[in-house]
Amino acid sequence: MSVKTPAAGTPAGTARGYVPPTLRRPGWVTFAAVMSFVVGVYYALIALTEFSNSYWLYNYHVANVYSLAGQHLLWWGIFDTIIAVTAIAAGVSLLRGGFFGILVGISGAGFSAIRWLFYLAVDPWVAAAIIAIDVLIIYGLTSSMDYFADSDDIRSGTT
Repeated sequence: MSVKTPAAGTPAGTARGYVPPTLRRPGWVTFAAVMSFVVGVYYALIALTEFSNSYWLYNYHVANVYSLAGQHLLWWGIFDTIIAVTAIAAGVSLLRGGFFGILVGISGAGFSAIRWLFYLAVDPWVAAAIIAIDVLIIYGLTSSMDYFADSDDIRSGTT
């Protein structure tokens, strides 16, 4: 299979669909971005169910009983909301080619995997599936680090 080269006198990336190899988004990065969106939406739904199942509002406003440490579902809901926002922001940044996305994507997937280790005894199939998705996101982003390198570094050969 031959690689297309730009026609003489035309800037790279404009000649008949040619895109230099360093500017193409790898498939693993696209996979990681899409899965970050999926995981983010999933975490948002989980957070909503945890907020609805925590009795913090009832205890605080109706019964006038306030127990900060006893409402574990409220804290899991807050934690899952943070992960949902982080995953969606990472997906947007990854699709735009931002280096912020790779940092947030790897750390968000890592925290997500650690979070689901606590749920292995409660819901093993869902926990194992999400941990596997998180591992694939981390693999996809770490195997495509050259895509996120600065273009000046690529030209000078310092990467």
